[in-house]
Amino acid sequence: MIQQSLNQTAEGGFYIYLINKTGANSVKGTVVIASSTTDNGCEKIASNVPDAIGVIYNDGIPDGSPVQVVVSGIADVYFIGSTTRKHLARTFVTADAGFVAGQALSEAMPGSPFTTDKHFCEIGHVLASRTGAGLARV
Repeated sequence: MIQQSLNQTAEGGFYIYLINKTGANSVKGTVVIASSTTDNGCEKIASNVPDAIGVIYNDGIPDGSPVQVVVSGIADVYFIGSTTRKHLARTFVTADAGFVAGQALSEAMPGSPFTTDKHFCEIGHVLASRTGAGLARV
């Protein structure tokens, strides 16, 4: 059984422990959903899934082992490409190119009326710009 209490990261996020069920060692910044196979587990988010529960905090935790998952506050998220401060950080819908399971994309805030599908895939707001794929603060 995993003790579920909030712990704080150095960056200002709050994490809990869940069982890594991504199928491989954990990768920091991976966006996850609740596991469909394991109680208290997490797996990589897929396209058209609007229910991210957090972001993996640490690298190298073996599949089946407890991993830290940031569920609130600030987290470093793995993006498929460049990010821009103040952009929307979100997961993918069918119309998006470049989907990679567990990764996010940076997109300018949609205008009114807001795109409902994209809003439900929101995981936060980009706090730091970067060039190319990699971790950016959200």
